[in-house]
Parts: sequence; C-alpha cells; structure tokens
Amino acid sequence: MTLPTLPLPASPHGLTYARARLFLGITAVGSAVVLASSLLYAQLPSWGMSMSEVQSVAAALLQIGIAFAAVQVAFQIVDLMGGVWLVRRRDGAFRWLARWARGSAVQWMVWMCSAAALLLAARAGGTPAAVAAFIGVQLWLAATRGRMARVITSLPVVPTPERIQQAAAAAGLNPSRVQVVDSPDESFVGGWAGITARTLVVPALWAQLPEPALRAMLLRRRVAATSGAHTRGVIGAVLWNVLGLVVSLTLTGVTPASAAGMVTLAAAMTLWAFLGVLVLPTPSRAAVFALDAAATAEGGAAPMREGIEQLDRWQDDEPVRSVGVETIFHPVPGRTARIARLVGNANAVRWWHAHHVARHALWLGWGACTPLSRAVHCNVGRPALWAMLPGD
Repeated sequence: MTLPTLPLPASPHGLTYARARLFLGITAVGSAVVLASSLLYAQLPSWGMSMSEVQSVAAALLQIGIAFAAVQVAFQIVDLMGGVWLVRRRDGAFRWLARWARGSAVQWMVWMCSAAALLLAARAGGTPAAVAAFIGVQLWLAATRGRMARVITSLPVVPTPERIQQAAAAAGLNPSRVQVVDSPDESFVGGWAGITARTLVVPALWAQLPEPALRAMLLRRRVAATSGAHTRGVIGAVLWNVLGLVVSLTLTGVTPASAAGMVTLAAAMTLWAFLGVLVLPTPSRAAVFALDAAATAEGGAAPMREGIEQLDRWQDDEPVRSVGVETIFHPVPGRTARIARLVGNANAVRWWHAHHVARHALWLGWGACTPLSRAVHCNVGRPALWAMLPGD
C-alpha cells in the first residue's frame, strides 16, 4: 500500500511539523496533568461519587464509567487537532471521527475492565489483591498488544510480501513469525507483540524500503528479541507502573474498592505516568543506541543508516533536535544522533538495556485507567498508534 507523505501547511508561527506536534503533545499532556492534579487537590471524586466499599458493584461501575466517558469527551479537541489538522496525510474528518470513536470506545472498555478487576480484587483481598490484579491486567495488555492494536483501529493482516519474507530470512528471522498489517498511518512501525517477542508486527509500507534497509531493520528487531531487550522493556514497564500504584495508594490513602477511590487512583496514576514520561526516556534512548550498535556489527552501517533515515521521514522527519528537547520529550533519539553513534559492537546490548520501556509503560498504563498514553505528541489523535506507539 502506498501512503503519500504530504507536507504540513505552513504554520503561522513558522513551526516545523515535528515541533508543532510537540507543542500539541505538551498541551495535551499538560491538560491531563492539570485535570488530575485538580481532582486530587480538591478531592473532587468524593463529592459526587460514593466512597462506600459496600455500594453494589453495578452502581460503582456506573459512576466510574460516566467519569471515564467524560475523560474521552474532554480529549476530543486535542485529538481532533492531532488527527485531522497536524498530520501530513489527511483522510477527512468523518473517517477520522469514526476511527477516533472506535479507539476511544475500546479504551473506555479496557478501562472499565481494569477498574472492575481492581475493584473486585480490592474488596476481596485488600491492597495486595489489587496490586496482583493490576499486574495481571498489565501482563494481559502486554501479551495481546498486537491484537489490541488491530482492535483499536482497523489494521487488517495482509499476506506477507515476498521481499519481506526474503529480507526476514536474510536477517535471521523465521518468516512465519512476521505478521504484516496494513496501517492507515505512515508513522506505524509495528514491533514485537507479546511479552517474550513471539510475533513481529510489520507495516505493509515497509515493503517499499530498499532491500538492504529492510533487511537491516528486521535484523535490528531480531536483535531486540534475542538479546532480551524487548522482554526487559516490558517487565521494566510493568514494575514501574506497579511501583506507581503502590505509591499512589499510599499517598492518597484511597482504595480502588470504591467508585471514588478508583477515580482518585486513576488521577494519581496519571501523575505517575507523567513522571515516567520525564524519567523513562533516558534508559529507552540508551537501549536504542545499544541495539543500533549490535545490529550494525552484523549488518553494516550503510543499510542501518538508510533504514533509520527513511523511517524517521515517515514519522517526525526531524533530523536534528536540541539536547534539552530530546532529553525531556523523546525516548527515541533523533536520526542524526543515532547515525553519529553507529558503531559495530555485537556485544553492545547489556542486561540493563530495556527497549522501549517508556512506551511500554504508557501502553500498559491503560490498566491504570490513565489517558496519558494517547496524549503524547507522537500519537495524539492517531488511534492506529495508541497500542504500538511510533518507535525506532
């Protein structure tokens, strides 16, 4: 499938496409943080929602569901800007609205399932049971990430093109483990689905990559799996979110056993997710550089450079970033920084490298009913990228 990349209309302030989306993401994330902080400071959930642990489960979930639906509506404005206006390829407002409604409905249902699991577990066994339920929900989200990406938006599985099969084999990947999907968004790059890298999701657009670059990108994905970097990223994200849950429950003094407690917990976890957005990109970038080096040692620098450049053009198309902007906002380094550090070192990936820990934490944050995963600049308003965020 051919997805033309269209130039973004000139901004009245002369912003580049990447910088305009960054400011939109800052606005969306900032709005979520302000809303969550206001809910916690004013203890708003306790005003209109029950704090009773003996309220019927149906009544509690009804109150929680109304609150979560309000969050979906609140994000519609920034989603509209990020999905219809600040994009290089436009499908029309009505088509986007249908995709947005589907993605938002799926997120609401996941939130409700997570809330029900935490509420029932807390009522049955207190905080330890709630923490165990949260771990279980996260592991389920991690295991079903590829399938959930197709549920959130239409990503039909297509027959694997012959050149992708050949490139996968040349990269040391079993072609039967590769699943090719047709994405409406050129920024979709897929990734490993599952906790232990069982299935590699690849966008059909990759068939347009030059053969050396395609082989290099698949080789790099193979290294992410065989080195354990992918699994460490998932487990690291789970542990980060669990720590956030424990801290949130301790500091707020609430329990997810009540409707008000569940909404309060979601607000607190939104602030924890924001902390992760600031802290986790640093180890994520280190893993990117390590995988680049390991793949370069086996496949050569020229194919890696070509693949990095093309994938970035399909995403932010921002060759150079300032150190401050990259440190705070980008878990994937800019292409100039990555290319400058392409060195052949097959043993570059160490035990502490956790690939995409920042973005796994955002996706698994759906289990904590936080909207921050869809507010960051790379995927705000783009449901095709909510489960498998753009990456390297």
